[in-house]
Amino acid sequence: MELYNREQIENVVTLDHAALEAVEAGFRALGEGNVVQPPILSMAIAESNGEVDVKTAHIQGNARFAIKVSPGFFDNPKLGLPSLNGLMIVFSAKTGLVEAVLFDEGYLTDIRTALAGAIAAKHLARTDSRRVTVLGAGLQAELQVAALRLVRDIETLDVWARDIAKAEAYAARMQETTG
Repeated sequence: MELYNREQIENVVTLDHAALEAVEAGFRALGEGNVVQPPILSMAIAESNGEVDVKTAHIQGNARFAIKVSPGFFDNPKLGLPSLNGLMIVFSAKTGLVEAVLFDEGYLTDIRTALAGAIAAKHLARTDSRRVTVLGAGLQAELQVAALRLVRDIETLDVWARDIAKAEAYAARMQETTG
């Protein structure tokens, strides 16, 4: 069994065309009925303003499947901690033995979420679309734009956030990183 931490995972999984193709292949398999995907197991931790979701799926014919444990404790930012976290356990689809534990701290979910937005834009947005509006100014807002740039040439980025200071800081970061 292999153990991987977030840094190791970030070194091999990035917002790139290979990741986009992998996520798109997963969505295609789901749409074609080739995925076993049970309902999400969700448990509230009301006294801590938290919840834990357990998700899994198996693409028929794949050598492995994963189970994701995704806690969300929404008062954590007041404690200087992230509100979302998690890990994934990878199993052999042949033997059921654990092959790896990915202590990704939610990183893979962040990447997959951003790529899902890019896949939607790839198939649903006009091919000549060059303007994007982002709602929110956090990490996912940055990742969404990075993923969208894999499928569209973006010339104009508009942002709306509840906190104007965060929106302005986001706009400055995006101007610096993307031009």
